Amino acid sequence: MLTKSNISFELSVEGKPDSQVSAAYIDIGNGPAILFIHGFFSDASVWEGITNNLKDKYRCISLDLLGFGDSSKLEIEYKVDSQVAFSKKFMETLGIENFFVVGHSLGGWTAARLELSASPSILGLVLLAPAGVGEYLEPYRILIPFSWKTPVIDWLINLVSPLIKFLGYENFMQEIRFIRERFLHDPVFQAWIQRAFRLEISDELIHEDAKNIHSPTVIICGESDETIPVEFGEHLEANISKGKLHVIPGADHQLPTKYCQTLSDLTLDFLTSVEV
Repeated sequence: MLTKSNISFELSVEGKPDSQVSAAYIDIGNGPAILFIHGFFSDASVWEGITNNLKDKYRCISLDLLGFGDSSKLEIEYKVDSQVAFSKKFMETLGIENFFVVGHSLGGWTAARLELSASPSILGLVLLAPAGVGEYLEPYRILIPFSWKTPVIDWLINLVSPLIKFLGYENFMQEIRFIRERFLHDPVFQAWIQRAFRLEISDELIHEDAKNIHSPTVIICGESDETIPVEFGEHLEANISKGKLHVIPGADHQLPTKYCQTLSDLTLDFLTSVEV
């Protein structure tokens, strides 16, 4: 496991002006800089396999987003634009003026909006199963009862757990318990889900703004991704002037961990094709 560093700076987000925040990150390698931005339920360490493959040619900087990992946790709603402001100020504090951005899921959404707000600094984008192209909330509505803060939900989970394990779905049961824990104890997840189900994320989507992304961009999606559909990637390819879609056959949503070598190869091919 790579060791994280910390850097502090002032940040104004969501009605909290001049907040002193700390950003946790992993910084390895030398060469043109790449900012890696993780997705939900994750942190900077998710990129270790890929950054180890790229560090001989690139400076790989993996950031814990605001409210995630070891970065500061504020009492805010954690809007995507807050993550954009955090990421932008982080790179400015490091003194890095131009860089590539690689983002997965929520990180891909953040990366796209970062390009929209700081395009002169962005050398290129790698968007891995990026969220934020559409609201696509239907698959998650089944999670609503898990947000109810009543012991009845935990009683029901404990009741059905032996049967589900007996039927061979132990991994599914572990995921249910993990999600329940996040609803009860993770303020970032709580804030995000509440905003999503109140349909308050529409103004941050990149569906209409994709046409304003002008940096060279590769979009990488999993063919069997049930979290972010391939249609999201197809929309981005059609609307980003320098966008190109690559679909990994049979791949699900866990791209940075399950498909590390494939992503490393695709990312390296893209980076070397962009003039720095």
